[in-house]
Amino acid sequence: MLNLFKNKKKDVNSDVNNEMLSNDELPYSNEYPNEQVMFEVKNFNFYYDKKSKLALKDINLEIFKNKVTAFIGPSGCGKSTLLRCFDRMNELIQDSSYDGQILYKNKEIHSFNTIELRSKVGMVFQQPNPFPMSIYNNVSYGPKCQGLKDKKELDKIVLNSLKDVGLYDEVSDRLNISGSSLSGGQQQRLCIARCIAMSPDVILMDEPTSALDPIATQKIEELIKKLKEKYTIIIVTHNMQQAARISDYTAFFMLGELVEFNKTEEFFARPKNKKSEDYITGKFS
Repeated sequence: MLNLFKNKKKDVNSDVNNEMLSNDELPYSNEYPNEQVMFEVKNFNFYYDKKSKLALKDINLEIFKNKVTAFIGPSGCGKSTLLRCFDRMNELIQDSSYDGQILYKNKEIHSFNTIELRSKVGMVFQQPNPFPMSIYNNVSYGPKCQGLKDKKELDKIVLNSLKDVGLYDEVSDRLNISGSSLSGGQQQRLCIARCIAMSPDVILMDEPTSALDPIATQKIEELIKKLKEKYTIIIVTHNMQQAARISDYTAFFMLGELVEFNKTEEFFARPKNKKSEDYITGKFS
């Protein structure tokens, strides 16, 4: 099992924890002055295969605190690649590289220890992927790997995390059963609970409802709108209606480029770019 939480070795670029800005100290956006900037992407390019394939080209983008930002665009446009750059997951891909900057809390993400970064920037994947262990141990896994041993504190984290995702009442009498025995929608909410058990600032979601039925999808969408009160959320979706329903801001990508970024209501009602309009209206080919 890939362990993204245990911190046995320090990165050579690791920063001291207390140097990180608090959420109240985040800078404000120049273009959207009421919004605090959690991530800022500056002139960012990302490459695969020893720079033979340019996946992202000159991306400039801000991600705002306690907002839902949707990444939309055709398959292969780079939206999932950018999503995985925020927690440096793409560094696990051989022969990948980048230039430009991504700032998290006004500091370059490569100045952070990867374990610390991935604890504060959680990921929920397309397919529900509960660990092969009990519901309780799925949620408590991350805090345990970080050294938390107090049973009462672990119980509190599990309880609150499951309640936050609306799953506790459904599983409270069977926390010791395998997480993989739950339905698909419940498994995805369990994975979100596992993520928020680490008290992240940001939750990255890569098409989290694409494998779910409409009822489970609705529950996840309602959950996302609730979770933004505590967390900053970035979601990749192929479903434009979903982006319109749940996001505050929308970024439209095509061929590795950011075509347009705007408030979601403005983006869908009055797109500024002809490519955006064609994509929204189904004229894109």
